[in-house]
Amino acid sequence: MDEGHWERLKSGYPVGARVTGRVKVAFQHGVFLEVDGDPEARVFVDLLSYDPGGTSAGGGLPGVGELVTGVVADRVDRDRQLRVRVGPPWRSSE
Repeated sequence: MDEGHWERLKSGYPVGARVTGRVKVAFQHGVFLEVDGDPEARVFVDLLSYDPGGTSAGGGLPGVGELVTGVVADRVDRDRQLRVRVGPPWRSSE
């Protein structure tokens, strides 16, 4: 993904923005989503950020082809990647 494409993706999805995408690749510790029909976008949901029911029960990740909705939690310039959280906000253990 070139710099201009990354900048457009970042401006379209600021931290806190809601995002919906379809799982295009699944790994043991996370999935990549395709958003807006953009196959170059790197939108990642890791296992620890996926808790759709808010129970922290660890029910596993969605499979390829499943639709996922979450919130942009971070934008990583180094990887040109959006990181998405699915479920309630993280809580501090303090």
